Amino acid sequence: RVVGLSKRFDGFTAVDGIDFTVKRGEVFGFVGPNGSGKTTTIRVLCGIIPPSGGSVDVAGVNVIENPAGVKGRIGYMSQRFSLYLDLTVEENMDFFGRVYGVAPKTLQERKNWLLETAGLKGREKTLTKDVSGAVRQRLALGCSLLHHPDILFLDEPTSGVDPASRKAFWEMITLLANSGTTVFV
Repeated sequence: RVVGLSKRFDGFTAVDGIDFTVKRGEVFGFVGPNGSGKTTTIRVLCGIIPPSGGSVDVAGVNVIENPAGVKGRIGYMSQRFSLYLDLTVEENMDFFGRVYGVAPKTLQERKNWLLETAGLKGREKTLTKDVSGAVRQRLALGCSLLHHPDILFLDEPTSGVDPASRKAFWEMITLLANSGTTVFV
């Protein structure tokens, strides 16, 4: 739930008093032209940058009072897929799983789920730099889901991806939403 959210950088207002509510399990499309404050808003919602004004509650956490508290409840996939290209597919999954604090047994189960769901089986030992952009996209999405977040934030997740890969990606998003994960894109 966002009420009166604003974000200013010096003399520039990037976000100006916006309000919206997103329901559990909803796929919420946040649309606007380039430079309209979409990414800035997502970064505020994720607790990455503080707002200049308004109130922000994400998954029952007041982001202004407790920005660190929201981080374990959300997944975030940036526009540029924050993966380590010099690590293998599996090493990226291990790294992000540890960052999110996933217990080793649970991490193995989640990795198996990800490999199957995202069509990554057989690529575990492949360096991430050696896989296609579509595979990186699915890996980045999966890494943001390893800790089973309540809300998934996607910042332009399909830019630069071919139509077939885009379709497969949105099929995964639909499955997530149907299982109760909120998706903010």
